[in-house]
Order: sequence, then structure tokens, then C-alpha cells
Amino acid sequence: MEFKVLGPLAASVPLPSAAQPRRVLAVLLARPNEFVHRDTLVDELWPQGPPSSAAAVVQMAVSKLRKALSPGVPVDDVRQRVRSGRSGYRLMVSDGELDVAVFSELTAAAAKATGAERRALLDQALGLWRGRAFADVPVGPLVEAHRLWLEDQRSSVLGKLVELELAAGDHKAVADRLGPELAVRPGDERLAGWLAEALHRLGRRDAAMAVLDRCRRALWEHTGVSPGEELLAAHRRIAGTGWSAGGAPCRLPPATPDFTGRAGELAEVGRALRGPAPVVLHGAAGSGKSALAVQAAWRVRKRFPDGQLVADLRDTGDVLAGFLRALGLAEEEIPADRAGRISLWQSRTADRRLLVVLENCRSEAEVRPLLPTGPGCAAIVTTRRRPAGLVGARFVEVGALSDAESRDLLGAITGEARLSAEPDAVRRVLACCDGLALAVRAAGMKLLQRPRLSVAEFAARLENERLRLDELAAGDLGVRPVLAGALAELSPRQRKSLRLLGFPGATEFAGWFAAAMLGRSEGEAAELLDELVDDHVLHAEPDRMGVVRYRLPALIRLALREPPDPEALRRALTAMAALAEHALAALGAEYPPSRRADVPAAVSDRVAADPIGWRDTERANLALAVRTAKNRGWTELAMRLADAYSDLVGPAKGGSPAWLGFGIVRDRVDLPAEAGKLLKLGHAHADAGDLARARTCFSLAETRFRSVGDHPGTGSALIALADVDADTGRTGAAVHALREALDLLRDCGDLAGQAMASAQFGSLWDDLGDFRRAQECFDASLLLSLHCEDGRQHDRSAKRYADVLRRNGRMDEAGELLTSALIGTRSSRERHWEAHVLRSFGDLHAKTGHAGESERCLARSLELFEYVGHRHAAAYTHRSFGESLRLAGEHGRAAEHLNLAMSTFRELGDRRGGGYALLSFGRLRADEGIATEAADGLRTAAGLFRELGFPVWELRALKDLSAVDQSGRQRDRAREALTKIRFGATPA
Repeated sequence: MEFKVLGPLAASVPLPSAAQPRRVLAVLLARPNEFVHRDTLVDELWPQGPPSSAAAVVQMAVSKLRKALSPGVPVDDVRQRVRSGRSGYRLMVSDGELDVAVFSELTAAAAKATGAERRALLDQALGLWRGRAFADVPVGPLVEAHRLWLEDQRSSVLGKLVELELAAGDHKAVADRLGPELAVRPGDERLAGWLAEALHRLGRRDAAMAVLDRCRRALWEHTGVSPGEELLAAHRRIAGTGWSAGGAPCRLPPATPDFTGRAGELAEVGRALRGPAPVVLHGAAGSGKSALAVQAAWRVRKRFPDGQLVADLRDTGDVLAGFLRALGLAEEEIPADRAGRISLWQSRTADRRLLVVLENCRSEAEVRPLLPTGPGCAAIVTTRRRPAGLVGARFVEVGALSDAESRDLLGAITGEARLSAEPDAVRRVLACCDGLALAVRAAGMKLLQRPRLSVAEFAARLENERLRLDELAAGDLGVRPVLAGALAELSPRQRKSLRLLGFPGATEFAGWFAAAMLGRSEGEAAELLDELVDDHVLHAEPDRMGVVRYRLPALIRLALREPPDPEALRRALTAMAALAEHALAALGAEYPPSRRADVPAAVSDRVAADPIGWRDTERANLALAVRTAKNRGWTELAMRLADAYSDLVGPAKGGSPAWLGFGIVRDRVDLPAEAGKLLKLGHAHADAGDLARARTCFSLAETRFRSVGDHPGTGSALIALADVDADTGRTGAAVHALREALDLLRDCGDLAGQAMASAQFGSLWDDLGDFRRAQECFDASLLLSLHCEDGRQHDRSAKRYADVLRRNGRMDEAGELLTSALIGTRSSRERHWEAHVLRSFGDLHAKTGHAGESERCLARSLELFEYVGHRHAAAYTHRSFGESLRLAGEHGRAAEHLNLAMSTFRELGDRRGGGYALLSFGRLRADEGIATEAADGLRTAAGLFRELGFPVWELRALKDLSAVDQSGRQRDRAREALTKIRFGATPA
């Protein structure tokens, strides 16, 4: 019988394949001919704790071993290999049956022998090993300890044999023997030294050096230690020079202890450093590039056992010579010429695993010679300007800290308790730091330095722009000198361009604005801007239109410390006024207006393609431009900007800049201009649904027009007042204003004004129930408008007349008028009036049963109103949509549109519109059979129309109410409304 444990467990008879019998056999072979207690076997098989069936499992495993080792032999027979006794088991092994015993015997014999005989015995002993002891058996603590002892014995025998072979000069035998051994144990210094020595003696110096380098890397990666003296001595003997006395050089500065954030950048750098391509960290001055580089280097340093070197490229010393000294070269070994140093550096790094950190790079040329050449090396480069010519580099931008990262960094420096007490002040401080890591750190250090300074006080100091850069300093840590250094590195042309772009108050601007400020073509300006973006002194991001917008960081602007050039600023504001006027022209047109000669064609086309997007993007800058022009005394330019801003944004949303044009003409005591501004502002308020402000403006405009004897102006203001009064129920005032307006406009021969007033009168008479008078007014309006040079009034009068005809059942005539009006509004490119005509077309199609055509027209009307921002008019289209869908039987969708209309009318205080919506709601609920809600809605609508003085609409609501409410309570009101209509009980 033979048993083998010096490798996979084996015997001269087939062993059980199950794991437990084999593990029991391993324990018994570790203690041959000795009783092993059952508890020992249980602990060995289940080191983490045995199951309740452990004793039974052990007994079954022993039973299987007996059948394999002593087949057919009874348990108590003396021939049985596995015997029981004393609560355990013993495996009987004779001399020469166990390979461990033979190994020990050969080792003992070798100890007594000498010369060739001793070498042969040791070689024979090692030959018994077929791999690691108990290689294929899961072992517990007892067998593991036995295996370690066996491995130690083998290592001792191997060492003795190698020493004999080296002494005998048999270096090939040593190389052949130790190559596989070191592949398994690359960090074994003793084996590495012997193998390197043998290879060196065989003339294979490079292979010997590779063995030593692999061992050094393995020691560093697996245990974090440097080679011992014996291996260092071997390296000196073979290489002629030694490794540095302290092992691989680590020249990294200490990592920032309160480093926070940058998780994404750190992960990206870590991944990039797995390859040989240099990793370039680029970002603004003070963004924390160096801190990030050092943090990343410390995290990966164990991947680079040959050392980590750092150089600041702003220093004047010879970086290459310093690197070569760090690698252990003596001064006399370093070439005197630069080409020789580069060549030596490249050869010394070809087979190493070295990490190099190069800070403050200014150009690709100064970096290339310093990059290590080996595929196992890596480099981190920090720079303010992305070096595009560094082929193959991996670029990682170090941008602004997020709000959360800034807050974490400030808390790490000053302490969370202090910040938690003043959260709002902390946000103000961080807003002043603008995400710049250096600024956040300086702010934190200042607060740490001044424990009695409240965060709110510090925030107030920082918000004073004259003090901000001085406050962001603590000791030798300051933002101003760093930013000044970055600006000093720019070319004179770049510095001049940057100063021109410092428009106070502007957070961002477009390329066309920069071109105007710089006084250059858009292409030339774009080139300059790209250079500044590359230098990270200007930020660039696309807006919602996909157009790149630029932002001068607030701290950079403060560091420039120069006011903007007046001429450059005027050029830019003039360009903004031109584009605002172009956007306004495009906003009211179905098709793009003609290009302007005073702005670049490409910019003009972009604005015309999306005037709403341009307005929304430039709104803040446009308001700032209005104030800037006013403060600079550029009155005419300020008026252009204010007028365009007011028309684009509206006076309600535009705030004080929208009224600035009016303020200018008022200050000049220019009553005609003042009246014109007021009339324009009134129309803007009316379009937005703010009828109260609109009436105030119209009334003031009328007073001023009247005081200067301007009859056309007075008539226009009276027509506008009548429109507002009619909508708010002041029908008597409306009739009076229109009559006076017609008289004034006839006296001065203003045909367009008369046409407008007559059309307004026609709509009012129809609401008051006098269809005959309404017809007369509209016929007069259409006739007058035919003699006007501008055909737009004819289209507007036709639209109004068509609405009256439709409500009185004359559908064909209404359709003809609307077709003519639609052609006219599209020809004049008036999107606003086209939307009004399409709404009337939708109402007509709904009344004639063409639901699909009605929906198409109303959807387009809604789209146009929403595009031009006329929310009030859009609410009327929603009401028409609801009525159309009600007639089509789509009650759910109808309710959605009516709800939208009602909420807008309620918000704007439009009672007339609310009455229309309630009337449709009542009809909708009646169609659905919900009589109570229908009656409530119709009754409320009738009451509103009664208060507003519109008996026709009151009668319509009461007629629908009678269908759902049979109480008769509404009959008296209906008779009263009918009496008003028949006998003219209307305002005279």
C-alpha cells in the first residue's frame, strides 16, 4: 500500500470520490499510526461549527475508507487499516508506505552525506513532490498546519540543493529549477536572488534584471514592503548600481486631509491610469487640479512599485536630472546634454512601472520628454489649457464644484456645527465662491481663522464686489494672486478681449454679443472666444436653441478690475436692440422677416427661426441692456431697447425696464411721445388680460393726446377704452367713447381709425341685441377699410363681422368673410390676428357640424397664441375648443379645455370670458344629463351677463337654463332681457 500527500491526495488503491472521506483520510495521514479523537475530526471538517449530524457523518466517512483501504476485512480484524479506539480512529501505515516518511528519510540521509551523493539525495527528495501538499483536499486547521510545515521542509531542501548547484557552477540547473518555483512565488526574495545570480552567470543579464524587478513589484503589490538587503546586494552585483537605499522613490506630497467631492473625476482618473496614456487634468486656476492629481496618485501608487515622481514645471531646475537621481543614478552617470538625459530617462523607464506627476504644464513640448516610456508606467499632467497636441492623452476636465461638493468642503474645513446654525448665510457665501475650489477653501480658512465672525457677516462682506477678492484670503492662501497669475499668462490680445467682455451684471452672453463688444466679425470673435474657453477663463455651454453661450466667471471679472470700454458696450447694446426688433418682427409674422443689415445674417436667421426662444434666453440681458443704456445717458438707444423689451416681454412681466421708455419721454416732457408710449403699454396689458392696468394706460394716453390736440391719437385711445369698457360691462361708457371717437376721426379724415371704431361699434351693438345697427356699423367699417392703404383693418373688421353673422345664423356669409380675412392676415404675416381668424373659423366649423375642421383650426389658433405668448387670447380659444368638442360629443376633452379657460379668466379677472366659459360648462353638463350642475352654471352665467349689460348673452344663458330648470323662475328675467333687446333699453 502506498499513500501520497506531497501533491494531490493519492493511494495505490482507488479512494472514495466523496469529499468527506478524503478529508478524514488527510487528517489521519497527517498523524499516521496515532489515534485521532472524533472531536478533532469534527473540528477539522467543520471549522465554523459542526451540524447536529456531524458524528454520524464522520462515522460514515470512516466506513467508506475502511471499504476502500481494507475491502472485506472486519472492523476488529488486525488486518484492518482504520482502527477504532479511545473515541477516535488510527490509520496504520507501515515503513515506506507514506511519501512524507520517505522524504524525511532522504533528507536525513542527505544531511550525513557530502558532495555529489548529498546533492543526489536532496534532488531525489524534491522529486517526491508533485505539487502543493494535500493540493486537492479542502483542509481544516490541523491539516493546514501540517501542510505549512511540509512546505517549509521542502523550501529548506530546495535552498540546500540550489546552494550546492551554485557552488558546483551548475547555473543552468538552478535556472531550470527556480523558474517554475518563482512563477508560483514571485515575491520570494531568496529564490529571486538565486535565480538572478544563475541567469547572470549564464550571461542573461536582462533576464536576471527582469527577475529582480518582478520580485520587487510583487513585494510592493502584495505586502507593501521594499526589497531586503540581500536582494539589494544582488541588484548591485548584477546591475552595477543599486536600487535606492529606501526602495522605490515616493516623492508625492501629502494628500489634502480634508479633500472632499470629485468622486466622478477620481474614478475617471483611476480608470485612465490603467493604461500608459498620460492623463491630463485641465481646468481653471484654483479649480483644485493639483489636489485631485495628488489624491489620485496616492490611491493608485501600489500599481507602480518602481516609484512615484513629481515635478512642478514652473520651477527652473532640471526636471530630468532630478528624476534620474531619484531612480538611483549617481551624478556622474547623468549625461550633461539634454538629449542624453532624455535618452537615458527613456531607457530607464522602458521596463519599469513608474508613476509621474507633472504639475502646471504650459505646453505639449515641455511634457513630451518627461513622459515615461514603459507600458507599465503612467503620468498625470495638470494644466490650465488643454494641450490638444498631446497625442493619445486622456483628458479629464476639473470643473466647478457642485453646490453639494462646495458645501461639503466648507463643512470639512470649518466644522458642520457652525454651518448648520446659518444655512442661508452658507448658501450666500458659496454663491460668491462660484464653485471655485480655491475660493471655497479660502472662505473656509477665513471662517476658521475668525471664530467670532458670523457666517452672515462674512457673506455680507463677500457680496460687496469691491471686497470679495480681498476677503477670500487667509495667510498665504488667496484667490487674487492665483487669478492674477492665470491672467498674466494670457497673451496681450487675449487679456484685452477678456476685459472687453466684462459687461457688468451679465451672467452670460451669446457669440454675436461678444463679436459686437470685440468689434470683430463673428468668425474672428469665435476664434478668440475658443482660446479663452481653452484657457478656462471663460465658460461655454449651448443654450436650449443649441447656440453656444459664454459666461465670464464672476471672480475672473473682479480680478480684471477694469470697467468695460464705452464704445464696445454701445456697439453691443446697439446690436442687441437690432436683434430684439428683429425678434419682434418675426414674432408677429408667419414667415421670417427680411434680414437686417445691422446684424450678421446667420444670427438674424437664428433669431427669426425662433424669436420666442431668443426672447426667453436673452430676457435678463435685454433688461440689463435697457438699464445700462439709460444709466450711460444713451437716451435713443435706451428707448429702442425699452420699446422692444416691452413688446417682447410685456409690461406686466417686464417690470421696470418695460416702463423705462415711458419714463424717458416723460422726463423730457414730450406729451405726444408719452401718449404713444401709454397707448402701446395699454395694448400690451390688454393682450396679457390685465384690463385694469390697460384702462389706466388708455385713459392717461387719451388725456395727453387730447391736451396736445392730436385727434387721431385721441380717437385711438377712445377706441381702446371702449374695448376695455365693453369687456368689463361698462357698456354706456363704451358707446359714448366710440361715438366721440367717430366724430373726432371723421373731422381729421382718419379712415383707418373710423373703420376700427365702426367695427368695434358693430360688435358692441350685437352684444346689446341690435343686429340691424351692428350690420350698419360693419358695412361702414368694411367700406372705409377698402379706401385705406393698409388692408389689415379690412381683415380685422371682416373677422369681427363674421363672428356676428355666425351668431345670427348667416353661415355662408361668415365663411366668405373669414376666408378673405385669413388670406389677408397670412399675407401681412400677422400671427396674432391669424390666430384670431382661425379661432373664428373653428367656431364656424363647429356650428356647421364639421368637427374635424373645427379642431384643426382651433389647434392651430392655440399653437399660435401660445407661441406669441398671448395667454389671454389663448384662453378664449380654449373656450371655443371646449364648445366645439361639446357639440362633437367629446365631453371629457371639452371639460379639460373649459377648465383651462376658466382658470385663466379667473386669474386675470375677465368676467366676460368667465361668463362665456360658464355658459359652455352649463351646456356641457346639460348634455351629460347633470341637471343640477348645468342649472348652476347657466344661472351664474346669466347673472354675469346681466351685470355686464349684455342682454343677448343673458337671454342665451336663460334659454338654455329653461331646458334644465322647469321652475319658471328665469322667465321674468328672460322677458326683461328680451324687452331690453326689442325696445332698445340699452345705453344711448
